[in-house]
Amino acid sequence: MKFQDKVVIITGSSSGIGKAIALRFASENTKIAVNFKSNSRGAIEVVEEITKLGSQAILVQGDVSQPSQVKKVFDAVINAFGTVDILINNAGITLDKPFLETTKEDWLQVFDANFFSTVLCSQEAVKIMSQKGSGKIINTASIRGIEHTGRQGIMAYSAAKAAVINFTKTLAKEVAQNITVNAVAPGFVYTPNYEAMPKEMTNEFIEETLIKRFISDTEIAEAFIYLAGANAVTGEVLVVDGGFTLK
Repeated sequence: MKFQDKVVIITGSSSGIGKAIALRFASENTKIAVNFKSNSRGAIEVVEEITKLGSQAILVQGDVSQPSQVKKVFDAVINAFGTVDILINNAGITLDKPFLETTKEDWLQVFDANFFSTVLCSQEAVKIMSQKGSGKIINTASIRGIEHTGRQGIMAYSAAKAAVINFTKTLAKEVAQNITVNAVAPGFVYTPNYEAMPKEMTNEFIEETLIKRFISDTEIAEAFIYLAGANAVTGEVLVVDGGFTLK
């Protein structure tokens, strides 16, 4: 297998897209660090599922928006597996709030979770990958970070994901030629978040795609697998949105 024995860190992998990515890499006989901030129950279940698939996994708790905890996460992975081959920056949150009601603290919270976590984890990964002369960094962006598709109500999230996209492209220049840096920009992926939305809104989202359906988290995971194995692709954003951004 292409990724056999590769060491993969996936931040925010106790549920949702992060979980799907972890399980997809587990099918490749990798060694996976499942990171979580507070969802310990979900993270434990992910580790158990990874083990059933025949891969190794460790549980690493840590708020990856905080430098000291990022260091703790990477130290734990190095102690367990000796290196890091692939970093997937997936941790993030959204905040649904009208613009005029948002505070600076709201914006900082969203940027910490989505953007600064990506920066901090990438710094630690680059230190390791530069020494070994190889590595892959893949960031979870969003269609909301693409220049014309930010959405009112989640403006801080949209801006943070736009920052992730710019960071991805710029870091790719900084760490070439042995480390590749890319991003995946998911479209409407069905997660529990949508269950709290009015049905009319979710139907509107689906109608705005060309494929007229939600994207599955396993389809998003395949995009990460592709970029992890693509040695000639760097600084790119792979949009998986069912044609939404074509409109």
